[in-house]
Amino acid sequence: MRAANSFRFYFSFRSPFAAIAIYRLRRAAQFGDFEIELIPVWPENIFGGHMDNPTDNLFKMAYLFVDAARQADDAGINAGFFRTLAKNFTLKNDVDYAPEKLGIQMPNENWGLTHHAFNYAQEQGRGWAFADAVCIRRFNFDGQGPQDVLNPKVLQAIASQVGIDPDKAINAQSSGLYDERQAAFIKSSEADGVFGVPFFAIDRDVGAEVFWGNDRLGFLLKSLTDVESMPVIPQVDATAIQTTRR
Repeated sequence: MRAANSFRFYFSFRSPFAAIAIYRLRRAAQFGDFEIELIPVWPENIFGGHMDNPTDNLFKMAYLFVDAARQADDAGINAGFFRTLAKNFTLKNDVDYAPEKLGIQMPNENWGLTHHAFNYAQEQGRGWAFADAVCIRRFNFDGQGPQDVLNPKVLQAIASQVGIDPDKAINAQSSGLYDERQAAFIKSSEADGVFGVPFFAIDRDVGAEVFWGNDRLGFLLKSLTDVESMPVIPQVDATAIQTTRR
């Protein structure tokens, strides 16, 4: 299979695994020369329900943040917040799990607010910086404390931090300016068969070659570079922002 110079990266700010991928890909020198199209999606009842909502499955939630902590450790990212979250989803031995599937009842979450703010940031040439800052703040990658990235004030602060208009960022969803763009992203996601994030797609002659999850980054890089052996992706340096990911 021939080498490629670009791929699509589907993500959601809700996902800890997508956050790890954003953080890694912004800093990993091995991916610095590839064109990466950042495509935001979020786990609503889209694609006919094919995109899974992990909070519907208590067993999955009990696993999710433990695994996120392992993946963060492997990438050289602060995993403390993931370990704190994992303690909230331990399975109890005195519960009969047989009668029904158990999940976590979540409040309504307007992820469109944050994802449309990203669309505005991307239009301003600051998509990577904004996405990275949202992930760092949401999951406390820098140890300075987690914050609610669905809070307009938090988003305004992040927007100011990366050099874009904070009011335009939080008004991006209600403006309607990015509705067509987001609809096109959904169509692209359906065409690539996205069922979870992070999800990567390389255009090939016979259709897209796809990969799901951080543990497939090595496979993704192997395919992109068309090498015989699996590349090693080392731990990231927090300050090593690639010049192509501003």
